[in-house]
Amino acid sequence: MRYNHNIYAGAKTARYIVLFDLQWKIIECTRLEPSVDLAKSMAATLQRLIEEGWQPESTQRFGFVFLNRSCVRRLLILTERDPRDSSSQAFSPFK
Repeated sequence: MRYNHNIYAGAKTARYIVLFDLQWKIIECTRLEPSVDLAKSMAATLQRLIEEGWQPESTQRFGFVFLNRSCVRRLLILTERDPRDSSSQAFSPFK
């Protein structure tokens, strides 16, 4: 049986919708409070980017979408991690 993680399930902590370039530079970041409808927020952000001329390369089903405009690509992603947090993302047993 496969585990199905629902990225849009209600959260008890803040989430972030982040637009990155392909070198992980933050283009824009929106902090979402726990009470916010994550799917609607992601859809609204994606719709705004489409209206700005970006073309999605897939759907937002998994919480991320690659976008393309004039041969420039971006990654729009919903994440629980603050993208400005520079602490280590991996567990280390040596700490």
